[in-house]
Amino acid sequence: MIQDPQIRAEIILEWAAVKKLSAHRALQYQLPGGPFFNEREPPDGFYNLPFFLAYAVLDNVLSELIEQGTINCTGKRPFPLGTKMAASKNVVPWLDYRYVEAGKTARNDLAHHAKLITKAECLAYVAAIEVELVAWKVL
Repeated sequence: MIQDPQIRAEIILEWAAVKKLSAHRALQYQLPGGPFFNEREPPDGFYNLPFFLAYAVLDNVLSELIEQGTINCTGKRPFPLGTKMAASKNVVPWLDYRYVEAGKTARNDLAHHAKLITKAECLAYVAAIEVELVAWKVL
């Protein structure tokens, strides 16, 4: 769906960062001849970072689809994510638009009101975006 291979490669790198942060787990290791370390899993609030970044990647994908003419979006630039999503609704083959849209609302609450969501919610929204990007052959 993304025609420019360089932009697609950048999006894939951005998504790899989302996945790496989403997969952060507690670690146990020992330095050779040294002490044993236990790293705790980050607090649930940490997972709002990859959640937020996942919506930034989605925003970038939709922006590129607008730039290449796949999506027609009118109005004043820069277009908010909600405007881009609405313009794409009947053009892009969304699998679960409503769920991703609900996540966008949660993302807006995080961005504008510092309202955190749970780890489970964060990871579910990240997974939902990934399903969409795979279906669109972006990832």
